[in-house]
Amino acid sequence: MYQPLALLSPELVTALLENGFTLFVRQRYEVARNQTDHQIKEIFLITPYKNIGEANLHFQHIRFDARKYIYQSHHKEEIDKLYVAAAQPAGYKVYAALLQDEVWEPPLQLENRVRKYIAGKTSWKPDRKEKIDATLSLRYGELYCHLHYGEEELAVPLSVIEEY
Repeated sequence: MYQPLALLSPELVTALLENGFTLFVRQRYEVARNQTDHQIKEIFLITPYKNIGEANLHFQHIRFDARKYIYQSHHKEEIDKLYVAAAQPAGYKVYAALLQDEVWEPPLQLENRVRKYIAGKTSWKPDRKEKIDATLSLRYGELYCHLHYGEEELAVPLSVIEEY
């Protein structure tokens, strides 16, 4: 599965804290699991928040995730644990809810799947040479692909597009 998110690092945690992020929601992130990497026990996604209301909405959305957690910056021991996670301990991968690249361009394989999705699920009729504008967003740990064609826009879970 295509993985556009950045790995969490101690430097990134520091930058987030310095920019006013005080809450960090952790959840399982099996989307990033590589079937050939048997050394990885668990994969997590950390989403930073400045607003407790938004963090709580995210936390409620993932209420059935047994590994969900909110790190709070006013608890030093929790931030210490966040730095441990950011160091990518053996057997774990920890991603940040941030894209790796500042400007996202879909890779060719994903672009082909977008075209197949559009042909099968929409009434859009783009020419083969016509570019379909696509952007990514993340909502409660799920990646969405926003497709723009003319005046129309669709938001589709990336996992659905990858099935095509």
